[in-house]
Amino acid sequence: MKRLIRDVLYAAFGVWLLWIGSASAAPEYMSPTKPFTKKIKAGVSSVKETTPLKIPCITWGGEIAAILANGGSTTAQGSIFDQRGLSIELYRQDDFVQQVEDYLSGKTPFLRGTLGMINIASEICGNDPKTQPIVFLQLTWSNGGDTLVTKGNIKRPRDLKGKTICLQQYSPHLDYLDVVLKDAGLGWNNVTIKWVKELTLPSYDTGGRAVDPASTMRQDSSIDAVCCIIPDALALTSGGNVGTGAEDSVKGAKILLSTKTANRVIADVWAVRKDYFEKHRNQVMQFALGYLQGVEQLQDMVKHMKNKPAPYQQMLSKAGSFLFDSPQATADAEGLLADCEFAGFPGNYDFFANEGNLNNFNRMNARIQDFLVRENYVTRKQILKDATWNYDEFKPFLKDTAVAVTPRYETKKAEQKLAEKQKTGQLEEDILFELTINFGPNQNTFEENIYGEDFKKAIEIAGRYGGALVQIVGHSDPMGILKTMKNKAEAEKAGKKEQAKTLELQIQQQKQAVKNLSLTRAIAVRDALMAYAKAKGITFDASQFTVAGYGIDTPLYAKPKNEKEWQANMRVNFQIIKVEAELSEFEAIDF
Repeated sequence: MKRLIRDVLYAAFGVWLLWIGSASAAPEYMSPTKPFTKKIKAGVSSVKETTPLKIPCITWGGEIAAILANGGSTTAQGSIFDQRGLSIELYRQDDFVQQVEDYLSGKTPFLRGTLGMINIASEICGNDPKTQPIVFLQLTWSNGGDTLVTKGNIKRPRDLKGKTICLQQYSPHLDYLDVVLKDAGLGWNNVTIKWVKELTLPSYDTGGRAVDPASTMRQDSSIDAVCCIIPDALALTSGGNVGTGAEDSVKGAKILLSTKTANRVIADVWAVRKDYFEKHRNQVMQFALGYLQGVEQLQDMVKHMKNKPAPYQQMLSKAGSFLFDSPQATADAEGLLADCEFAGFPGNYDFFANEGNLNNFNRMNARIQDFLVRENYVTRKQILKDATWNYDEFKPFLKDTAVAVTPRYETKKAEQKLAEKQKTGQLEEDILFELTINFGPNQNTFEENIYGEDFKKAIEIAGRYGGALVQIVGHSDPMGILKTMKNKAEAEKAGKKEQAKTLELQIQQQKQAVKNLSLTRAIAVRDALMAYAKAKGITFDASQFTVAGYGIDTPLYAKPKNEKEWQANMRVNFQIIKVEAELSEFEAIDF
């Protein structure tokens, strides 16, 4: 979304001037209705089976493949959906509450949202077996379009403790923020939340009151962080740097984390009512297949946009018409494309059918349901179901059906870059999360029965933050070196210069030895993690994991006073490191 909605939003210049002129107005905060079932007023009715079939969309890049496959908002003759025997009317509905009411009342059998949003509606939709959601297709992952913007002294997610955060109620950012808090060892009780109605600056007159997260950060100095879309984040942070306070930025605001790093957290999906799916299973399958064909056609257009610009521009024009009500909004449509990663066939198989994926459909649902029950959005855990497609039936109609994990990073290059950052002291500010495991004296092996759960957690978190590097760092105990340093000090005090020189040489040798040993341990942990994943059938990108040995450079206790502190220094850290600004340097392939 580098150029996304911002241009369109600011085109409503009169609204913007009203906001500027009423800067003293207080933000309009609200409290989400809990559980979500109380928010929905519509009852359950039979599906109105119309021709064309009505399917809801939202303002997001994943919709562009559907627009392309349909030839526009309604099925064009010769389009992919037409060839699949479908007649479809795509319509935009960004109000999720209204979507759920349309779904229950039978206006449409389809529901479009993020997996987190579908889960929020899972109880009200699952109260009647007919309307139980069947999730049948993943469109995209958010890959840069959603952000967490902070100000002040918040350097890592753990620093959110005690802070005030603003986000839209019932938004994709609910689940996003929960993941960040949980991975930082925090909970919702550790932060203060202020809720607003809108995701971004609306087109209607707000009377100068902030009703979206970005505007609240401008109006309310008590707001320490906001979850917002990338155009708003860029505005708050003076173009993705640090906000100067000029124009529409906020002084000191910066993007702490975006889905460019947390690129396996927000999944966009379509769901369908169970009663409709059981009656029209093949029709739903043809829609899913047609969409995946549309993804391949779209990716081919993007690949050849320089030597074949006309089809690409025509596609953007149709997308602009549908998503922004203007065929000239091609830059905005292109911005949407930049902020999402299409799942395609490989991604759908990995998400729905790969049991070795620690962030697959079932595991994500379980995590999201834990959160929703804990925070009272649902009264009891719901079990979301998928379509259980036989993906072999899709393969004859698609080109890209490979499901192997593609290495994203050139590991050696990444290790060199991280080592340079460590030397200059720049690495510390890029560390998002750390997991620690301890070992005993002279330990060089890391057995599954002791460390298996640590390995699983590291792989799971690494998967969620697929745009980050995971550095496995070995640390050593400084006790031996401290003793030699003490002896050297005593020799110097006694005037024994030659002995002191000899001891200084020993200190340098010891430092290098423990640094080598710490690297050896880091490599041993990485190898043990790889062996564990292979034995358990867990799939992940091994190129994401790098190793480093710090020796005694960063001890927890520089001068251990007891055995507990001594043992605490003998550790290996898994550091989740943000590398968004340098992806082109680290990555093995362009994306």
